[in-house]
Amino acid sequence: MRYFTVEEANEVVRQLRPILLPIVEALSRWDDLSEEERSAVREQAEWVLRAAENEGFIIRDFSLGLVDFPAITRSGELVYLCWKVDEPEVMYFHGEEGFVGRRRIDASLFPLGDT
Repeated sequence: MRYFTVEEANEVVRQLRPILLPIVEALSRWDDLSEEERSAVREQAEWVLRAAENEGFIIRDFSLGLVDFPAITRSGELVYLCWKVDEPEVMYFHGEEGFVGRRRIDASLFPLGDT
């Protein structure tokens, strides 16, 4: 399993946002899309899932644009850096409890550039 620093996760976010945002927007109006448009959205989503698998991040929810990045805290705890497509950068993390347990990233836990 790959573990991300905050800096690495934010680099992925910069590349992922312009690809993920149209999928999220299309899903919000799914019933109004033609079959051709739906097919294109499915293809984009499949591409993003393959990229996630290759790069080690996790698409948790396409309709919310929710993405997790496995990370290790300074104390050695496995957590997930958590980002939603409408957020400017990765600002939260959570443990196994998931999205409901999101907490603000503390620089002492996840210093930028720490590898």
